[in-house]
Amino acid sequence: MSNVPGPEKTQYWNGARLERFYPVSAIVNHMALNITIISYEDRLEFGIVGCRRTLPSMQRLLQYLDDALLELETDLGMSPPHKRQSKRAKQALSE
Repeated sequence: MSNVPGPEKTQYWNGARLERFYPVSAIVNHMALNITIISYEDRLEFGIVGCRRTLPSMQRLLQYLDDALLELETDLGMSPPHKRQSKRAKQALSE
């Protein structure tokens, strides 16, 4: 897992506002999972890459991460936007 501090101010590319930064990493020998986090403005963006042979249900991991972040926001008194779970996410959790 790594956390890459990103810019705190809005960035532009050829005059277009950059709305998001998405970190992407690679899996190398003897590594099953890589989680990279980058901050941009007032947000954190997550990039998750995993070996399918070692971690066959990455969707389940994403749901656990989403649940943990929701719990943290609730504990901190923040009101996160309500998101409906996709059919794909529900199906992955039922496997």
